[in-house]
Formats: sequence, C-alpha cells, structure tokens
Amino acid sequence: MKHNGWTNYATWRVNLEIFDDIDTDHWEDEIVNQECTAYELGQHFKDYVEEMILMQVVNLKNNLAESYALAFINEVNWSEIASHIIDTYRENYCCDNCNEKLDDQDHFCSDKCKNEYELLASHSKG
Repeated sequence: MKHNGWTNYATWRVNLEIFDDIDTDHWEDEIVNQECTAYELGQHFKDYVEEMILMQVVNLKNNLAESYALAFINEVNWSEIASHIIDTYRENYCCDNCNEKLDDQDHFCSDKCKNEYELLASHSKG
C-alpha cells in the first residue's frame, strides 16, 4: 500500500528518518559516474542501515528489537530510495543537460550545454 507517494510505509519512513538529510559524499562516485545501478546503490543503502541497526544492539543475543528492525527494513524498496537520491543529487549538483558534476551552483557546465538544452526545450515533442 502506497504511503506519502512512496511504495510503502517502510520505504517512506527509512527515507525520511535516515536518508532525507544524509550527506551523499560517501556515494558520490556511484551517483555521478553511474558506477552502479539504482538497485546496486540501494543494496549499499540497505547494508548501511543494517550496520546502523547492528551497532545499536551490539553485545545482545537474540534481541527482539533487532529482529523487528531487520524485518521492517526487509519491506523497504531500496531501489526507490536510491533513485530518489540519484535524482536529487543530479538536480542539485550536475549539469541539467549532460549530468556532468558542476563546480558551482550554475545549472550548466558550459554555454554549449546551456544552448543545447534550450534548443531541445524550445522544440515541440512529437
């Protein structure tokens, strides 16, 4: 069942609580250079969250809270979170035309890209 536009409650909640304001520098190469798919990046995110959970319950055996937390994150659509983070990163830090990483807050890496983008935007689709 959809929740706030996300696949389900678990996906929405994990994105909101863990990834909403996260610094993406750790995964920047994967995002900018497209070194992995959204599925693969999502698996990195899953491993990251599992590690966070395990760090919270260290030295406890048969921990019920850990079991519930791990069961909860099994319901997360990790690819959806990864796609969202990739899109947001590119929107904020990459050229609107070619997706090359930008050095400043401009939307284009060059005048050529800006002109190309504007040319394509001005033509009707069809």
